Amino acid sequence: MVRKVRTTLTQAAMVTFEEKVLPKATPVYFHSTDQEYRYPNGARIVVGGLDNPDKIGSTEFDLVYVQEAVELESDDWGMLLRGLRNNVLSYQQLLADCNPTFPEHWLKQRCDQGITQLLESRHEDNPTIWDPSTGTWTPFGAEYMAGLDSLTGYQHQRLRLGLWVAAEGMFFQEWDPRVHVIPPREIPPDWPRWVAVDWGFAAPFCCLWFARDPDTRRVYVYDEAYVAGLRDEQQADLIRTKSAGQIIRLVVLDPSMFNPRTESQRPSIAQVYHQRGLRHLVPGMNSRKQGWQVVRRLLAHDEHPTRLQVFQNKCPNLIRTLPVMVVDQLDPEDVADVVKGSKTEDHAVDALRYGATAEAQPPTPAKVKVRFG
Repeated sequence: MVRKVRTTLTQAAMVTFEEKVLPKATPVYFHSTDQEYRYPNGARIVVGGLDNPDKIGSTEFDLVYVQEAVELESDDWGMLLRGLRNNVLSYQQLLADCNPTFPEHWLKQRCDQGITQLLESRHEDNPTIWDPSTGTWTPFGAEYMAGLDSLTGYQHQRLRLGLWVAAEGMFFQEWDPRVHVIPPREIPPDWPRWVAVDWGFAAPFCCLWFARDPDTRRVYVYDEAYVAGLRDEQQADLIRTKSAGQIIRLVVLDPSMFNPRTESQRPSIAQVYHQRGLRHLVPGMNSRKQGWQVVRRLLAHDEHPTRLQVFQNKCPNLIRTLPVMVVDQLDPEDVADVVKGSKTEDHAVDALRYGATAEAQPPTPAKVKVRFG
């Protein structure tokens, strides 16, 4: 049982462990000299801090639990991984808990890369503050949640909503997954549908599928493609395949995709898309600031119900990256392209901007002369 500083375990994890976890009927003793819990069957739970890593680094373990793992450095995590070599249990595991912090944190990056698995939990998962039998907060929970609801800015986003956002300033303050993320539902075939594309090759290209309720004008983002390393032809084929059986009114493209490639006499990316069977191609709005305002109006839910909802599990990268966009410190009306020297992962939000500004306005049908008789 580990934390960055050993003394912080005493009033945190060890209290919960002794009150909620240790079996009352089985004699388990804490030996202060060796700083470990000893079980009658010979099992031991060692307590330590990475402010004094000698004991932790030289001991072999089957399981390591880290409390508030964002306090650690990546080298600390690597040392704990190396300690998983006791090989008494059938498996060895390093597990941890933490509150969210800034999205560029090394632990969040490990999770985004699929190296470490992230299991998101909600306040409703905690039985001390949520009563599942009544579907309400417990008395303690109501008081505790009132405190979290009073937070503002990035602290509210992190501690109340569980979002990994930067302290520098979340750009889309209107975003709330409880409001905007919904389970997938059937889209009626007569609703206007369109797609929007942010081009990429080394970086992922992103395509989002949109539909609009004609009665409420609510916009649904119901599908996503997010892939790196695909040629233009492969991107077009993927969009066409995922759109099979649907009436797509518009294909809104990153404006740069219409630029001619005269130096090699190759067709533009938009022309390649057209050659591969995609129709109704139009350039997205090139004004970033105006586009972000459109997105914010769709997200807004303070004066009226939100006009934008995203299908859960269908658009994971949009849901993941939209809340981590931060304000450009040199231009507060724009999203930062670079944060702490790293390019922001803005591919999905750019596609959202193109799709939101297009608003599924289908092209006016061409007039056709008809002769009777």
